[in-house]
Amino acid sequence: MSGPAARGMAAGAPHGAWPRGGPAPLPDRPARLALRILSADDVGRIHTAAIERLGADGAAAVAAARSAPSRFTLAGRAPGHEVPLGARRLWLAAGAGSAGEGGRAQHVRLRTGGAPVLATAADLDAACALADALPEVAVVAGPPVHAAGETPLAELARCFAGTSKHVLPGTLATAAEGEAAVAMATAVAGSAAELRRRPPLSWCGDADALPAALVCARAGLPVALAMPPGTVAEPGSAAVAEAAPGAAERHAAPPDVAAALVRHHAAVLAACAAVQAAVPGAPFLRVAGPALAGLPASGPSAVAFTLAAIQLAALVGLPVIAVGFATASHEPDWQACTEGAFAALAATAAGADVTDGAGTLGAGTVFSPEQLVMDSEVFSWSARIAAGIVVEPETLAVEAAREVGIGGNYLSQGHTRRHLKDVWRPRLLDRSMWDAWRAGGREGAYEKASALIDRLAAHHEVVPLGDEVSGTLRRIVAEAGL
Repeated sequence: MSGPAARGMAAGAPHGAWPRGGPAPLPDRPARLALRILSADDVGRIHTAAIERLGADGAAAVAAARSAPSRFTLAGRAPGHEVPLGARRLWLAAGAGSAGEGGRAQHVRLRTGGAPVLATAADLDAACALADALPEVAVVAGPPVHAAGETPLAELARCFAGTSKHVLPGTLATAAEGEAAVAMATAVAGSAAELRRRPPLSWCGDADALPAALVCARAGLPVALAMPPGTVAEPGSAAVAEAAPGAAERHAAPPDVAAALVRHHAAVLAACAAVQAAVPGAPFLRVAGPALAGLPASGPSAVAFTLAAIQLAALVGLPVIAVGFATASHEPDWQACTEGAFAALAATAAGADVTDGAGTLGAGTVFSPEQLVMDSEVFSWSARIAAGIVVEPETLAVEAAREVGIGGNYLSQGHTRRHLKDVWRPRLLDRSMWDAWRAGGREGAYEKASALIDRLAAHHEVVPLGDEVSGTLRRIVAEAGL
């Protein structure tokens, strides 16, 4: 295999087919855990400090955040890909939609290793198809990798064609780009009314991209406005301005997690207030990203920040997209999986609605298909822990145990058959004995991930976008000239 297919994967046969072995199942129930790192008093003190930082408009910013809907749904363009937020369901995003978390992924890691190479349009198509095939992935963000020579709108069109799951771009900045994106999303949804009912697109950006955010919000699309440290929005206006501290002070800001939480919480409240002032009731996502608050993107302080930021979001009732995979490692190695595992477990156990960054390396600058597969398994494991332990008569199985008795066999019991699918099964983690592992070629997780990509390429087909909609998207991109 060579070319783009060797870097990622391409679409294959019938939609929904899954290679032998099956996926590691995600829990079909809401998260039960509510991991907390701050006491109620600590949350109150940080919240109060953030309000004070916003000055006279602090109380209004809090009221605006609390007026935003606490529950809404991101939809895919095909039925069955709904992503309800605010209902303690856990979702994974392929790619990094959160602005400010390192660079945008413009390179892909070759399967054979070596220096990353500039991504092509075929690499973007392959990344979207892989995300579409992986059952753990619910949202395609970023896009996962940026294709050299493609405009943000052309990339968005490829994302719509490459996956039937929800798309969360983080590259649209101007009002003109926002208007073109809304027109594209309307074509995909079928009508403006259907766009509001089942939005296949949401938007994520930073303070400089507020014009695009407001265009998307007016059309009914959810927005996630990520603010860098020290940047606040002016409540009651449609502008975002730099406020004290200035850029020099931001770069010299204390690294304390508590101080970072105050800066970030104030910026989120102000950003939400700016959106609500322009579009009352607009769906708004809080982005919990350590780098957005001036902290390292991974490590203990990043994990602690994420846990606390999710608590602060719950205080004002905002759904959360948390940066769970932001490794600085340049290889799909021990470091990448360790940093991802700790961050993903923190995000899911604390109750983040969406965990993003899956498949990225080098602080978000490189996309790796194999890393996306491994991150998906890490997320699946973390989500299973976050689902908690259900303690009720059915799960205690007292009647089944009484019927089987000492030394009996549970395999014939209806209770066993009902719960067989509850067992989490890894695709990549090896649990075989030494002899079996050696006879199987001593495969590691990376080799298994690579093989899975090939199998998915042979068995999965993305739901077609349709000639009419595809033509409309091409026309919108061409007419926009952006």
